[in-house]
Amino acid sequence: MSESPLVYVLFGIANSERRAVIYDLIDGGVEADKQVLFFRPAGEAPSLFDEKLATKANISVVEWTLKDSKVAHGQITAAPEKIIFLAPGDGDPADVCEAVKNWSSHNNCPIARLLTVVNCSFLKEKPGAQAWFDACIHFSDIVLLARREGVDNKWVKTFEERYTKSYFPCHFSLVKKGRVRNPPEILFPEARRYSLYFDELIPIEEDEFEDERPEDQEPDQYMLRLENGQRAKPIPSITKWL
Repeated sequence: MSESPLVYVLFGIANSERRAVIYDLIDGGVEADKQVLFFRPAGEAPSLFDEKLATKANISVVEWTLKDSKVAHGQITAAPEKIIFLAPGDGDPADVCEAVKNWSSHNNCPIARLLTVVNCSFLKEKPGAQAWFDACIHFSDIVLLARREGVDNKWVKTFEERYTKSYFPCHFSLVKKGRVRNPPEILFPEARRYSLYFDELIPIEEDEFEDERPEDQEPDQYMLRLENGQRAKPIPSITKWL
């Protein structure tokens, strides 16, 4: 790999135009001579954009799996400047974050941005899945609103206000026919996420206790584990609604 390639993570369920968005981000936001390593989740149903991604000259595709909150993948032969992890569409966002953070730290690759593609039609029809999307957006810098067939502007506005009224700093943008408004702006490595999980915590002094940390130094609510190893705030499985 080249020195310190930037890492991006994209959340979302299947059939949300995720790979169309990734193709558009690379095609419109990465120079043709800059290499991109695309980690595609193994076992997912094929997409119409798989061939486009696989045949584009500056994209190398490697399949990966999420196992015990760790990244497992095939051989890497590219020397990329950008790395994009497509999270499994039925995966746990906390497990993905833990796995990618550990992988990125091990490979000295800084996390640039995390993105969530929201299938608006799906979520409007199955509002019970909101908690899963809440977790994805908790970690995300950019929220891309896709698949808005049958969804009116009022629903979209209410959806955004759910987060803006809670002071989420992430940016919301519409996806139109698989394309984003400004790929370079989406890829710009500026943190806008609510979660501080990917930020370095200040070490605790010897005379301090964990529960005395200021709020912005407390462990992330979704990442904290109990003594039995289970998450303190488990995220409902999205498979209940797929």
